[in-house]
Amino acid sequence: MARKALTAADLKKYEAALRHMLGVVTGDIDVLAEETSHEAGRDVSTEDAGSEIAALELSLELLGKDEQTAQEILDALDRIKAKAYGDCEECGEPIPKGRLEAMPHARNCIDCQRALEKGTY
Repeated sequence: MARKALTAADLKKYEAALRHMLGVVTGDIDVLAEETSHEAGRDVSTEDAGSEIAALELSLELLGKDEQTAQEILDALDRIKAKAYGDCEECGEPIPKGRLEAMPHARNCIDCQRALEKGTY
């Protein structure tokens, strides 16, 4: 079943959602970066060193994931500008609106994303 092309109103709605998400994620990045630099500079007793290292590693991992998400959002905004937003990058078929509403920065349809994650694409 062919999907109708995204309308200008659809694109405007997705762009607004992406910009909001970017604001949230970049705020998270700022907070995590601040916490990470604060944690890294603290003096810790030997007894607390293990838990402090674990907390620092977790903060760094979260920071990396947020930075990756921010880049995916920026890429989606670029696709909107290039009029390539909403089509799966693997199969070229339209990404269903339900998926875009749940994950506006999605670059693949569910089937292609699953195949990529399983390594079967």
